[in-house]
Amino acid sequence: MPRTAIVQKTAVFKLHNPSATKRGILDAVFARYGEAYNRLLECCRKVAEEWLEATRAGERLLSLHRAEQRIRPLCPSAADLALPGSLRDGLIQDAAGNLLSYCRLALDLQSEKRRQTVARPPGYPAPLYGYRPDAYYATLAEAVSWTGDALEFTDFQSRLSREARDVVRPLSFRRTRDFALERLENGRWGVTVHLQPRGMTPTAVRFPLAFGEWHEAEYLTKGIPRCARLCRREREYFLHVSFEFPVEVMARGEEQAYLGLDRGITKQAAYALVDLKGRVRHVGHLGRELRNLQVGLGRYRQAEQKAGRRVRSLDWQRRHQEELLHQVANALVQVAAESRALLVIEDLSLHTAGRYVRSQYAKLEKILGYKLTQAGLLPPKKVFAALSSKLCSRCGQEGLRGDPDREHFQCPSCGAALDADENAAVNIARRALYRRADWERQGGYRAFHRSFGSVE
Repeated sequence: MPRTAIVQKTAVFKLHNPSATKRGILDAVFARYGEAYNRLLECCRKVAEEWLEATRAGERLLSLHRAEQRIRPLCPSAADLALPGSLRDGLIQDAAGNLLSYCRLALDLQSEKRRQTVARPPGYPAPLYGYRPDAYYATLAEAVSWTGDALEFTDFQSRLSREARDVVRPLSFRRTRDFALERLENGRWGVTVHLQPRGMTPTAVRFPLAFGEWHEAEYLTKGIPRCARLCRREREYFLHVSFEFPVEVMARGEEQAYLGLDRGITKQAAYALVDLKGRVRHVGHLGRELRNLQVGLGRYRQAEQKAGRRVRSLDWQRRHQEELLHQVANALVQVAAESRALLVIEDLSLHTAGRYVRSQYAKLEKILGYKLTQAGLLPPKKVFAALSSKLCSRCGQEGLRGDPDREHFQCPSCGAALDADENAAVNIARRALYRRADWERQGGYRAFHRSFGSVE
């Protein structure tokens, strides 16, 4: 009998052409929310250190719900903050999440395993400056008399960039009664949000929404809204709504195949579909466009720097790269769904000096994690990565990757000439069948791969 689970998806709607009066209300609420966030952080400074001391003494770090309960008495009342109770609850959740992140980073730094990989100790959550109308010019004046070190100046530059783009902290609506999606008289959709406490006029404001037909068909008519965030970017307002959907999920042991994924540089993803006995059914690769884009951007930066011109990383470049990653992930999820396959990936160490070695590897893994869940499939299974690209998928012996592009694999034992990344993907997919206890006395994983030499 199929099992049903609840998955969450987020849709983004734009507030359609709000009037000058409504813009003034929104900007005033964003300003009050930023001031309240700073006040709450200042009240919780000692609380975060108490959590760290308790955790170092052997206690477990608090959950998000318990952290909210601890700091709720420290938060001023909604009337004192000039915010409705719904935004006060969202404010408490935001502050609790930031404080817990700070504590986790501090504990990671303390552990001996991460001591040499973290670049610097984490800083206490920084206050917001973007809620003031003169924040950008005040920050520029701060740069004139800068006295901090180089690392702090990097954070300062990031803050200046956010203020220049008019990015402020989103307003959080945690419950469905705090906002309402409804169909308007003209057939369009709108949202009513509670932005000001009672006694201030108006208490609730209605905004028409701008979106495509796909949003209405996939989200508004099928999903159940649960929470929302209202954001402001470059004088435009966007509503991020989280919807819940019931989906039938596959249980562990119900998979009918294994889909091995090898993440590379030239080809972002090479995949191989094998059955439950390790026989290869299909191989392919995706994501070469992403590498071509990265090479083109690198050449552009090199030419601009050589000419003495300043080079900035544009947002459209980052969005384009993420869009290509989503296309790769969608194609892999479609293959896994059609064959009812379990995705198998390598357990790679992606950190060095506190940062991801290949950020695209980590992003693809993260995207696949939630897209597989939304499709009702199992989460990715991680297997060991030793010699996955050096063993021949035909006979199990060690081979050589060709020079100079390293895209070709040549096996001197059986003479097989294969695509190097697709060969590695086959090995990765088969490792879902590997049981160490069964092969420990027969030669380990090398003998395991040699056993597929007779598989057709």
